[in-house]
Amino acid sequence: MVRIILASVLIIVSLVMVGLSIWLDFSDIYYWVSALIAVLAIVVYFSPSMKAFAIRRYRRGSQFKQYSLLYRRIAKKIKLSSNIYDTAWYLVASEENINETFAQFNRVNLSNMPANIAVYHVQGALIWHVKASHKAERAHFLSWLNHVRPKQPINGVLLLNDAFSLIQRAQKLKQDHLADVKAQLESLYLLSGYKIPLHLFLCGVNKLDGIAETLHEQNDLGVLSFFLDGNNHKVTDTLNQAYDDLFKRLFAHNLHQVSLQLDEGFKRKQLLGSMQLQYLKLSVTGFVDELLDFNGLTVPFKLESFHLVESETASQRVNLATAHALIEVNQTRLPVVQESNLKPKAQLTKTFAEHVLPTSHGAPANRWKMWQHGIKQATMFTSGAAVLLLASWIGWQAYTYNEALHSEFRAVHKSYKANLDNSTFNIDEPSTIVEPLILLRSAYVNFNQAQLSKPWYALDVLTSIERAEHYQALYKNQLSVAIEPSMKKYLEEELFVYLELEDYLKVINVKDVYLSFSNRENKAVVLQYMSTSLLESGVMDELQTEHFIALLNDFYELGYEPVVTNDELLAIVDSQLALQDTNQLMYKYVKQLPQFNRLIDIRPALLGDALKNTILFEIKGESSSFLVPALYTPEAMQKLSFVPESEFMQQMVNNNHGLFQTPPTQRELTRIGNYLKYSYINDYTRFWQKYYQRLALKQSLTLQQVMDALTSNEKSPLMQLYGTLRNYVVIPTVDVPEAVPSGSVAKQAPKGVAVKAAKAEKLVKLASTKLDKQKLLDIAQANEHNEISEKIRQSFSQYQLLAGEQEAMRNEYQAFLQQLIALKAWMTNADDDVIPGLTYFEQIQSNRNIDAFSGLWLKQYSERLMQSLAVLTVEKTTQHVREKVQGYLQTHWQSSVVKPYSDSIAPYYPFALQGEDLNLNSLASFFASDSSVSKFESEILSHFLLVDTQYQMAIFNRNAVISLQPEIVQFFTQFKKMRRQLYGQANELQAKVTIKPLSLSPQLNSFTLSSGDIELLYTHGPLIEVKGVWPKDFSTEQLTVTLVDLNNQKQMQSYEGVWGLLRLIDKHKVSVNKNTLMMPYQNEAGATLTINEVGNTQSLLNPLFYGQLTVPLRLVQPLR
Repeated sequence: MVRIILASVLIIVSLVMVGLSIWLDFSDIYYWVSALIAVLAIVVYFSPSMKAFAIRRYRRGSQFKQYSLLYRRIAKKIKLSSNIYDTAWYLVASEENINETFAQFNRVNLSNMPANIAVYHVQGALIWHVKASHKAERAHFLSWLNHVRPKQPINGVLLLNDAFSLIQRAQKLKQDHLADVKAQLESLYLLSGYKIPLHLFLCGVNKLDGIAETLHEQNDLGVLSFFLDGNNHKVTDTLNQAYDDLFKRLFAHNLHQVSLQLDEGFKRKQLLGSMQLQYLKLSVTGFVDELLDFNGLTVPFKLESFHLVESETASQRVNLATAHALIEVNQTRLPVVQESNLKPKAQLTKTFAEHVLPTSHGAPANRWKMWQHGIKQATMFTSGAAVLLLASWIGWQAYTYNEALHSEFRAVHKSYKANLDNSTFNIDEPSTIVEPLILLRSAYVNFNQAQLSKPWYALDVLTSIERAEHYQALYKNQLSVAIEPSMKKYLEEELFVYLELEDYLKVINVKDVYLSFSNRENKAVVLQYMSTSLLESGVMDELQTEHFIALLNDFYELGYEPVVTNDELLAIVDSQLALQDTNQLMYKYVKQLPQFNRLIDIRPALLGDALKNTILFEIKGESSSFLVPALYTPEAMQKLSFVPESEFMQQMVNNNHGLFQTPPTQRELTRIGNYLKYSYINDYTRFWQKYYQRLALKQSLTLQQVMDALTSNEKSPLMQLYGTLRNYVVIPTVDVPEAVPSGSVAKQAPKGVAVKAAKAEKLVKLASTKLDKQKLLDIAQANEHNEISEKIRQSFSQYQLLAGEQEAMRNEYQAFLQQLIALKAWMTNADDDVIPGLTYFEQIQSNRNIDAFSGLWLKQYSERLMQSLAVLTVEKTTQHVREKVQGYLQTHWQSSVVKPYSDSIAPYYPFALQGEDLNLNSLASFFASDSSVSKFESEILSHFLLVDTQYQMAIFNRNAVISLQPEIVQFFTQFKKMRRQLYGQANELQAKVTIKPLSLSPQLNSFTLSSGDIELLYTHGPLIEVKGVWPKDFSTEQLTVTLVDLNNQKQMQSYEGVWGLLRLIDKHKVSVNKNTLMMPYQNEAGATLTINEVGNTQSLLNPLFYGQLTVPLRLVQPLR
């Protein structure tokens, strides 16, 4: 617990130091101290595990050293081969209580040998016997085997089992022994990588009664060894077959021997021995099966052979053929028989030497380890050869390099001198100094590269070093002669030019570069500026600029004395810069950045596709006024960030090194960022407001174009325009990351500790915000983006379709669109009428017919462009409707008034003085109350209202009207007046006629006027008038006027038809306004008479009365 607490305290101290270092901007040493404290805490926490690991490694190393020392002593004593693999190694595994072992004369005895290890040397093979009771040391020994003999740790394992313990019913000891053997074999398998050959020895078979007698006369003891070929799948069957064969062979051999034996007891035991082995078969096979049982896992060994061997100390024997013995076999004190006095023949050492050791060469080996060993040997040989070749090669290279360097230096000197002689070397033109100097630099670079790739060339013992130093001094001197005056002159010219151009931010940066170069400071700043300036000014091409920058870099690296500056020029520069506002300069820098000063054509997205003829809008102003600077786009806003810690602000500080010669503080960057941010917001909104104001309807748009574009199924050009503009002025906000998890521990804590939990949570939040700089930057940038977006949106809040809610925008546009659709349907229906204009004329008489789209002129739309579209639509629609209605009215006027008048009235007398007489029926029809003229007046003119002095008919509102021609009103006034005069008396045409003679010429005798029922005869005498009714009394075929002179010569004049009276009046009327007519006789004065009212133009008897009626050709005033 103390260890855990101490480690926790150290970790907390480390974190606190890191937090304070970040918050208070300590030096880097605090970070290293905190890291060391954290490492110390880890060491404290894991010290027990580390200690245990170190102890284990130490003990293992000690054990390995002990075993290696033991082997070296054994090898020295028994003179083993230096190749460890020439000696076969076997490992013995046996029960703890087994006493069987190899012969004592085969045992290797050394002083101070480990007590748990016995080593035997049998015919060149080493047999290691590690006691089973020391399992940890045995594990170390097995690891040592794999370490010292990696290709083949052992040639096999010898498993020694006691026959007596095998037949016991008490299985615990046997099971423990089996588990230990299996674990040992599995460890060897994992260490060696191959299945270990296993040789099973059943020792002490002579402890079974009769075995010694059975084997006494057996000459071939090889039958007691079974070779199983390592096939674990068939080992039981093979073992059973071999066991049965052994039984048959021994039994048959003993039957033959019994016949030769005289001792009855010996005979019995000879026959009993083979039976005892057969009784042992079941225990042997059961033990082998248990040995091979690994619960489905891979068996880590190959059972190569099985051997029956006798014990050297078989003091007691058991008879398995006795039923009593079988019953008592599980007891601790078994009944035994007398031991045999026969010497064992099948001994363990002999059996191993004859049957196991010859197979040692067939033991498997770890081929991968053999390959590794071969690779190591080849690597060692190759390395030695490579070192020898490398040394020889280095010597040769050193020689050739020195020779090549001397030749190169001589060639460079020669080329440099020739180049100077053949070129114009002018420091006023930097491009002329590059080519000669680059020759010197190439050799300088080559030498440096050679030193980097062959560092031994830099040794002072090489003669080329002095030559290189000499060349370096030459190169430095030439750079000083050329670069220094050229750079000074170039930068002074840059200062003067930018000062004249009033690009003061450039002046500040160039001044900083000028002073930095003069003082041999800020190499990176000088190189960066020169590489950009030389290319932009066109003084050098890209390759020359690259060479010049390399020369300038070498000039810095080789060192030079401070350059004398032009103080007078600097004084002028300082005086001008003192008048400038650095904030404005920084904002100008932002606008001039390449990624922001490019222009974007947004017309395809804004106005639509010109190929589809759906463009309704245009951008007024200059030819390039449609272009949008990239600075005023949402993409630019994503790249901009005025947070002091942002990449953009840091890049701005780096690029304007002259303005920020010392790193600005957080407060200064915040102030500059705020100025830039609000300047950007103002310019952004100002630009898009002006851009929006420049948008207007396209010139010469037709109503069909507007309708098709706005009511088609494709995207509306109006919504496309507003949607595009909305993308630029309504910029979506971004989610602000949370500084700490939103869950509150204090709210969930018990009341007793809630206050402490709240304080702890507050400290955690504070520490989190101080430690996670990236998260703080993300939060600040998100808040800044949302602030800019909101302020821009507020600037366009008065434009509902631009900055309003999407739902409100859709609703307003849908209302507008429904009005257009209704108008289009109304016009389509009206235009399909058989009589053009009739439906329009009838529809505009009632507001109910146009209510569906009356909002186009009744509603004032909030958006200027939508209002312009509505006005244009109404204007074009009104013009179309007026044209249609006027066409209809004109056609109706022509058919109802003009044509009847022209056909049946106008060509005839008295309406046409030279025409034929007008039929009275035609006159009656024309002036009848149900005539086409009267119907036209009632059906058409009734819809015109008198407004001021004109008769007008409104189309949609009073701003769109159709006005009658003033002559139309006069026509109908005269028409109705004439109709009253003509047919005002009982709807009959009649006029009272009174004819009275006034005088008669003396040359004449009489005057006669006759027509139908009227007869007037006048001679020189009383004035007698005649009265009648026209045309009733003048309905005869003609009217005759006769003048008779004194010689009774007659002069007759005839006027045919009902209009003869008017023809007479028209021909002989003395004056327009008088009622007197004079009938001449032979071109002299004749008879004079009066007819009533013929001097009155409103009289039916005056032909001028009929001439007052004039039918206008056009009904309404033309469109303007």
